[in-house]
Amino acid sequence: MNTLTAFPPSFRSPAALHSGRGIVSVFPAKGGERKLFWLGGHMNRSKSRSVLPILFLATLSLASCSGQQNICKVNCNVGGTATVSLTLVADTPPPNPSLLSFKVTVSSVTLTPATGTALVFTPSAPIVVDLMRLQSDTAFLGPLPNVPTGSYTVQVSLGSPELTFLNDTLSAITANGVPCASAAVCTATFTATGTPTIGSFTLKATSGGKQGIELDFNLKNAISLSSGTLSVNFTPSSPSPGVLTAFTLPRTNANLGTNQLALIEDLTGVVTTSGTTVTISSFTRGVFNTTSTSATIVDASPDGTICPTPTTLTNCAVNGQIASVDAYVQSDGTLELKEFEPLHSSLQDFVEGTVYAVNTPTQFAIAVTDKVPLATNSLISGLNTGDRLTVNIPSVNPSQFQVDTKGLQVPIGSLTLFQSQTDTSAIHPGQTIAVHVTGFVAASGNTLAVATVDTVILRWSRLIATPTTVSATTVNVNSVPSYFNISPASIFPTQVFSGTAGAQGVTNLDGIPGNTGNVNTSTGQFVGLRVLYLENTTNSAQFPFMAAKIRQH
Repeated sequence: MNTLTAFPPSFRSPAALHSGRGIVSVFPAKGGERKLFWLGGHMNRSKSRSVLPILFLATLSLASCSGQQNICKVNCNVGGTATVSLTLVADTPPPNPSLLSFKVTVSSVTLTPATGTALVFTPSAPIVVDLMRLQSDTAFLGPLPNVPTGSYTVQVSLGSPELTFLNDTLSAITANGVPCASAAVCTATFTATGTPTIGSFTLKATSGGKQGIELDFNLKNAISLSSGTLSVNFTPSSPSPGVLTAFTLPRTNANLGTNQLALIEDLTGVVTTSGTTVTISSFTRGVFNTTSTSATIVDASPDGTICPTPTTLTNCAVNGQIASVDAYVQSDGTLELKEFEPLHSSLQDFVEGTVYAVNTPTQFAIAVTDKVPLATNSLISGLNTGDRLTVNIPSVNPSQFQVDTKGLQVPIGSLTLFQSQTDTSAIHPGQTIAVHVTGFVAASGNTLAVATVDTVILRWSRLIATPTTVSATTVNVNSVPSYFNISPASIFPTQVFSGTAGAQGVTNLDGIPGNTGNVNTSTGQFVGLRVLYLENTTNSAQFPFMAAKIRQH
């Protein structure tokens, strides 16, 4: 029997090679051509007719089909449209300066085919994203319907870049015309330059199909520090592929279930419920409607008073609560509620940020990463992502020093390094802290805004680090960001919580097959971490990092 070999082995596209993720099937040949190979005997008339749709597929760079007996095996629909869900992640921070926040506004995503009409995703309101959160997490931008099969140029419209950074060089850095002294933490707003573009991304759509595209933002490539001047450019002349790459969802070894494209974690905002729909309204990232199921996990609040387990979502979720949710992006672009955790019983002024300085036993400083303001008469209405804030804790009692474990079985010896403490001896640069604001003085000139608080909650630090040694239950990392104020060579043993993927209290492994013993420790391989950072006063805790998420970059 004659044999038609329509596709040679798949190879990685330039974007996939850069990110190490995603396979794009084409016909590679010398000179960049794409060819159809015929192996075996003669081609009769019926075979010639059967080749025509395969040739059409070749021009679209779709996945492989077997010509034997004219049976198409995989992704061989010609034409068709799909609903495409769009997500955003970030990786590879620059060596200098050390970034605490990199805020951008996403206003649109444009997919332009070689011929035909461009397709534009435009959110109902611009989405404000802190890219430093996306070193471990994923931002859901939204679904784009009716996308035809084909190769596209992908452009993302980004604006209002703002950096908060530690100048960890030996000289002053000039940012937007303002000097930032060595060892100082500074904030600078830049004029957006260029629209980051992916020159060619092949989407394998099928009629009625449901796919996803993850956009990967390279932090290092977007930032330039030259002759002491810091700048942001979304379209640098080099390197290539530049600031953005992309790959199809779900990513390899994403540890997701059927019809799940991605997991969106720690969406924090105000709760509205209606039947099985739980809506989270985030001040910066928009409104997210999630559908609960019988598998939805319910956690107790950090202080243990709201939704003590076991309980059900019906008995737990209340309009006006502040809560954190995790949700799966389904293949149809909707969100399925994975996990629900109340943070406070009613809407109050809460601010979250990354600690960069501990000033006195009752004062520390943060770079703001998120907030939940009162609907009216908010004290923090003028406070935004990336702003620096001085936090005073003059009268916080031990019950108000809390740890948001979100189901992780943190050993009591680690938990009490923060929980029930009374002063900043429990607080360390690099931790992420949420505070309930009871008093506020706005910034004035070079004087930072000051908040007085009565609740201090340890939440999730997000960073990229270098894995050194690994096992099925631990990952040791170093090269943490310099704002941790720890030697780069210092090792941070990281506790991994094993169990069934997706179960309560189990570390989410993204891009890692099996267990953390399979983390790649080769030179240049990084991991994105979302961890509870629990440390003692001598920086010698057995496991300073308790991992909720590890992503292999």
